[in-house]
Amino acid sequence: MSRKFLIFFIGVLTHYNSAAQSKMVFENYNYLGQPGSGSIVPMLHFETSRNWYAELRYNYEDVKTVSFFAGKTFTLGKEKQYEITPLAGLSAGNFNGVSAGLNFDGDINPFFFSAQSQYSKATRTDNESFFFNWSELGYNFSDRFFGGLAVQLTMQKELNDVQPGLFAGISFRNISLPVYIFSPFSSGKYFILGIYYEYNLKRKSQPAR
Repeated sequence: MSRKFLIFFIGVLTHYNSAAQSKMVFENYNYLGQPGSGSIVPMLHFETSRNWYAELRYNYEDVKTVSFFAGKTFTLGKEKQYEITPLAGLSAGNFNGVSAGLNFDGDINPFFFSAQSQYSKATRTDNESFFFNWSELGYNFSDRFFGGLAVQLTMQKELNDVQPGLFAGISFRNISLPVYIFSPFSSGKYFILGIYYEYNLKRKSQPAR
């Protein structure tokens, strides 16, 4: 089933590559010091000029699990400083299930805010359903340097796990390199090293007739 997800995602990219202005984003997060987590969590996003959105993840819902999400982005505000993306997804691997999610991004320079929430319903008896949220409140100190607060919330059966964190990073054009530390004042603290790369896809000019 993982191969089917990949083939379908590539098909989406191929179909929408002719859009007037599309965007592709690659993210990867390397977890350091958290037992039982996937050491790397790569994600690939694609958004068309008409705001249709697709996302492919690995090791996110669980280790050795691939997930595909799709939805549409809506912009709000006079200067389009807010974006809301409802999502639906499928997961296969160590965790099998279906998900409903909502991404929110806001940017009122120099502040920015983001929240990614999802509820994943397990479709296999040996898996457990869960709710997960990752939120950030950041500040742009300059065109290159940023930092702020982050929090992760996981709710699963009787588990309510809240992990506060801090982050800081540097940006070069369309590349950002954030570093996170979660539960920084406890013995269970761990680090996440990230990379964010954004690439805009422009439609090829049509030949004159």
